[in-house]
Amino acid sequence: MPAISPADLLGVLVNRDALSNVSNASQAGNVTGDGLQVVCAWPVSGQYGPGSRVLYYVLVAACVWARKAEWLRKACLAAALLFPAVAAIHGIVLASVHVNGAVDMDVYGAFQLCSIGILAAPLTVKLSRTYFNDPGRNTIFLWTVLVLAGLLSLTVEFYRVTTHDCTHDNFGNPIPNEPSSFPHDNATCNLTCVIGAGPASPMRKGANNEIYVIPAPTKFTFNAAMLLAAACCIPAILSLIFTFDKILEINWKARNGRVDEIALMNQVIDGTNGATEGKMKGVNSIVRRFLSVIEIPVFAGAVLAILVIGEANFFSAQVRYETEPMASIGQWSPIAGTFLAALGSLYPTALDRTKTMSTFRDFGNRRRVARFMHQAGDYLGAAAHDRLGLSQFDRGRARGYPEIPGERHRNADLERTRSQY
Repeated sequence: MPAISPADLLGVLVNRDALSNVSNASQAGNVTGDGLQVVCAWPVSGQYGPGSRVLYYVLVAACVWARKAEWLRKACLAAALLFPAVAAIHGIVLASVHVNGAVDMDVYGAFQLCSIGILAAPLTVKLSRTYFNDPGRNTIFLWTVLVLAGLLSLTVEFYRVTTHDCTHDNFGNPIPNEPSSFPHDNATCNLTCVIGAGPASPMRKGANNEIYVIPAPTKFTFNAAMLLAAACCIPAILSLIFTFDKILEINWKARNGRVDEIALMNQVIDGTNGATEGKMKGVNSIVRRFLSVIEIPVFAGAVLAILVIGEANFFSAQVRYETEPMASIGQWSPIAGTFLAALGSLYPTALDRTKTMSTFRDFGNRRRVARFMHQAGDYLGAAAHDRLGLSQFDRGRARGYPEIPGERHRNADLERTRSQY
């Protein structure tokens, strides 16, 4: 066997090192890529956890589909309107106390509640006589104003968010491209994001002040949320205009009556070929009915799209980090409390129904006793009723000659007098 020369051996080693370097470079490229976009953020609080969100979705569905059931509507409507109202106030406060260099992930929770509420509630009120003819429509008008202000504030807050590039952790290791593999404990990405050192928010104090560097959401980005929040303001403004016009019309009718309205409906509009306001309103109602065929699926689709995209974002690795689990009492206690409130609202209705049904129930001996009492009453009351009648005055001694007590023994001619009388 010929001996291997030193030159050949050196060439083999060089080729092996070159292949190793190419392999390592390829693996490094798969790990790092362009890095991740990260933010310094406070995690989603328990107010917008999975339990609260599921409860809110159920309440909205109950208000829309079960609005004819008064006991369920009363129990669900107040809670369904309360969730977005609180979220709107939260959004206004978040925009007011904005902290540069950090973002409160509660903006996603507030947006989820406000957007679904602003799309579902005004449309339900406009298309439902059950809601619109109720005096509570004025409250829903003010509620819409509040939620609109909250959405505008959330739009501003989403616009302020700034993401940062992160390619290596604190030890110089490359950051994986997968957000679920992000090393939260070992990657500050050149950001000051530590409790005590900053940033600090007046709304995050005590046990709620944990702040972390997390990858920026990718399933529902901050820019997409900003655009959707601004888009949800458009139907809210249109709903305010429509509702305010109807409220003015109803209040005018209540003060002035309907006599002038009927005459006005039959009055011919100048410049038209015999058209009256009543006919034009009839045409408008038909057009509005046709538009509602398109409006309802569009708004329902928008609500479902926001629900699906929002939930996918909430359950992503970025937003789910350090959030309150479903097993926590803060998540399932609102569901239990609302369920008990619904039962409490159902109890008076069920009690009234039981009382009504109990008046028609007769079983066993109770029916026989009742029949005997009716027969006894008829028998005993018949004589008394005859004595109270006028039959004895129409015939018999009542129509004869009036006598004094004992007159037959005192008057011998009584029989002749009776005959003559």
